[in-house]
Amino acid sequence: MMNRFNHLPTLKVDTAQKIAFIYKGKKYYGVKGDTVATALYANGIRIFARSLKYHRPRGLYSLDGECSNTCMEVDGIPNVRCENTLLKDGMVIKEQNVKGSAENDWMSFLDKLDWMMPAGFYYNVMHKPAKIWPIAMKQIRKAAGLGKISPDFEMPGKFDEIFLNTDVCVIGGGPAGMMAALGAAQKGLRVILMESRPWLGGFFEYRSSQYKEGETLHNRAGQLAKEVESFENIRVFTHTAAVGTYNNNLVTGFQIGKKDDVFNERYIEIRAKSVVVAAGCIERPLIFDNNERPGVMQINCALRMAKTYGLLPGKKAVFSIGHDLGLEAALELHDLGLAISCIADIREDGQDPVLLKKIQDKNILFLKGWVATKAHGRKLVKKVSLASVDGQVSKTFDCDLVVASAGMTPVTGHITVAQGTLKYDNHTGFFLPDQMPDKMHAAGRLLGLNDPLSIEASGMLAGLKAAFDCENCSIGEIGEAKKALENLPGPVRGTKLVTAPVKGRKSFICFDEDATIKNIKQAIEKGFDVPELIKRFTATGLGPGQGGIPGHNLPLYVAKYQALPDISIRPTNVRPPLVPTLISTYAGVNHKMFKITPMDEMQRKDGGIFRNIGVWQRARYFSNDLSCKKEIENVRSNVGMLDGSTLGKFRIYGPDALKALQRVFVSDMSRVKQGRIKYSAMCNDDGCVIDDGVVIKQGENDYYFTTSSGRAGQTAEWIRYHTRYDGWNFALVNLTDALGVINISGPNARKVLEKVVDIDISNEAFGYSEYKEFKISDTIPLRAMRLGFVGELSYELHVPSSYMKAVWLMLKEAGKEFNIQNFGVEAQNVLRMEKCHIILGQESEQRTNLLDVGLGFLWDRKKADAKTIGAVALHQAEKDQTRLKLVGFKMENNSRAPRDGALIVDDKVRGYIATARDSFSLNEAVGMALVEAPLSKIGTRLTIFEDECGDDRIYGKVVEMPFYDPEGKRMKM
Repeated sequence: MMNRFNHLPTLKVDTAQKIAFIYKGKKYYGVKGDTVATALYANGIRIFARSLKYHRPRGLYSLDGECSNTCMEVDGIPNVRCENTLLKDGMVIKEQNVKGSAENDWMSFLDKLDWMMPAGFYYNVMHKPAKIWPIAMKQIRKAAGLGKISPDFEMPGKFDEIFLNTDVCVIGGGPAGMMAALGAAQKGLRVILMESRPWLGGFFEYRSSQYKEGETLHNRAGQLAKEVESFENIRVFTHTAAVGTYNNNLVTGFQIGKKDDVFNERYIEIRAKSVVVAAGCIERPLIFDNNERPGVMQINCALRMAKTYGLLPGKKAVFSIGHDLGLEAALELHDLGLAISCIADIREDGQDPVLLKKIQDKNILFLKGWVATKAHGRKLVKKVSLASVDGQVSKTFDCDLVVASAGMTPVTGHITVAQGTLKYDNHTGFFLPDQMPDKMHAAGRLLGLNDPLSIEASGMLAGLKAAFDCENCSIGEIGEAKKALENLPGPVRGTKLVTAPVKGRKSFICFDEDATIKNIKQAIEKGFDVPELIKRFTATGLGPGQGGIPGHNLPLYVAKYQALPDISIRPTNVRPPLVPTLISTYAGVNHKMFKITPMDEMQRKDGGIFRNIGVWQRARYFSNDLSCKKEIENVRSNVGMLDGSTLGKFRIYGPDALKALQRVFVSDMSRVKQGRIKYSAMCNDDGCVIDDGVVIKQGENDYYFTTSSGRAGQTAEWIRYHTRYDGWNFALVNLTDALGVINISGPNARKVLEKVVDIDISNEAFGYSEYKEFKISDTIPLRAMRLGFVGELSYELHVPSSYMKAVWLMLKEAGKEFNIQNFGVEAQNVLRMEKCHIILGQESEQRTNLLDVGLGFLWDRKKADAKTIGAVALHQAEKDQTRLKLVGFKMENNSRAPRDGALIVDDKVRGYIATARDSFSLNEAVGMALVEAPLSKIGTRLTIFEDECGDDRIYGKVVEMPFYDPEGKRMKM
């Protein structure tokens, strides 16, 4: 294990605390604060993986996940970005995408066959003769992709989610982001600050150069972090990557938990009034031959390896850079013991003279206008060739480390994903924000700024602009902040060099997909002249790094190769997630995300077998007999109780309540009489039936109505949406959870209920389809309806949820002499099916309209002024004789019922079974089916196909509906 520095104030590791992990079956040790990659590096591991296509060796290149070089399998999870994944005790780490090992990959011979795989070769080869393609396709699929996962793999850990509202959301916890958060917080606003690293500080945090006299950038980062943490109205989320920014300032991301957190990762969704993007810059890779060979790394990677993790990144180095940060890093690493053979700067001028003087004082060879052209070494860097930018003069140096960077590139994905636009700036060489999304502001290095004071000033300006969006800041204050920024150094000149003077066969523009400069040339020569098309044809930027490595170089190279003017340079599109995210994180907490009724506990004690039904958990059965014979027979001959609390329940009242009902229900709701129940349905604009229920008039301009369980959460929005422009005056209250429902059904239902209530509920006093409100024992308010959904004498009792258990126990006690029993949803399903009462979503689907399911009698065609939803479509549908129709059928020869969803066929599919069961009441198999209109005639023979029966067919015959008690005498007795 390498020796580490332990005296640097910038360190984020504790060398005294060792952490054990397993790599390729062998135990190694890292230290607290290590990432998986830095721990491996400390143990001498230099080849982490092999590339996707050519199986070239790949090593540590960056530390913020810009490429897939360090993607490995960690604890059974493939494609883990080891460079920014914190090391944990006992981790098991394996290589991926190798045959053999990363050091000795049997597939590495493919690197010599690149001439056989030009850009887009998948589209051009192995298609002729056609019979070759299926064979080739299988082999290509085997070779494609990175990492493998077992189908039986269960994701370990705990995953959470949090949904937040804030005034200002700041993306980026560097100096600009912290200043923006402080600027907004000082105005009394609620601020959320998101930082992808485990700590605040950004590119100040690991640097020892001067901020201002007597103070380093690292110290300044600490001061700002403390100041941020001192504000109670700033909520800081570290180790939190923003993965998407959307309309109306919706920001999504995920946070990686600490050891003491209750989650491993959690999804974060933030609604903000204003957003500040201060995501900084990443490095623009320098393109030269073998530029991805292990031993080549970015400036920040090399510097942070030492300053953050205490590891010297190599023994002898050559720097090939295009930014003053490279000069600063070379000086700091030299002082820490790294031997530097040469610094090659692609710039001819513009370097910081103070840094040049220090380089000269340390006798480090410095070459202006020079660039790396080739890294030598079969697996690891052994030496590097440098040349003048024009390619006329060259030198070679022995080394084990090449620190290479063409310059900086701004992290603008958060802006473009939110539909902001970028424009190429010739001075900085950046794609700078052009049109910002509404109430989104940019700050810091992504604007091309490099001076520390300028970066902070831009953050303060952005924070005040965000405060102005929240109406907490004046124009004058913004003007002062803007003037302060203008008096500081502006954006710095950037480098334009994209590639060294080489042919580009092994000069990689995209590490993830093994795309080279040569491939880009091939694509352009085939006519793909736009970066967005070239990106797809060559797969450049389509890998796990999300385009971080090639995103800036690709459009610059395309413009240079085609000699395009600056105005024509366009970046490729960026799409979320901006950072790869575990599906488990999106899934969130593994809670049972279902609602329960007030009777849940009691029904479980009574033996209820529960199933997930829509958003609810309900008792489907009350025995292990899934045919529910006893439950069904008890309701038909005695009395049973059902918990129907999942029904949607609403009150609508106000001067225009009736108008709203007329709009959404197909019936004439003006005919609803007080004390009576009116059954009706709702349609969508296509006339397709979407819901049904009953409506009761409670008083003048005051109505109570029910909906199906599945629509309870949508009905309110449906009504508001379809009345939003009318200016109507009504109020709508969702009572679904406030009220429970008990359905007591069967010939003895009245005998049980009359023991509990104090009113006359005889057939004459409380008839079928009537509604009454009263109290039990002068205490419990009750809304009672005489309905007949199951085809028997039934009372539907709507009770305040807090009284549900009490009323249930009263009825249970009153029904003891009749041996009253529970019945579940499946028994109810069979009972109502025998009566041919439909359930929308079971006897209907997205295409079926009101007429198809036999509910056309509900539609009042004379209320045109109401503009009833779906009425126009229904008028047209009346003329259509080709639609599916709902029919009843009985099975031939009293054979078994087909399963739900079985197909009605002849020479093609003609319909399907909606619901079918073996009826104990009728002693035969019956059901309902949706069939094409010609098959809906009474007596038509239906041929039924079930896939598990092979070529065998079963047969039914269309009959009149309903099957049970067609005159309805039993439910009206």
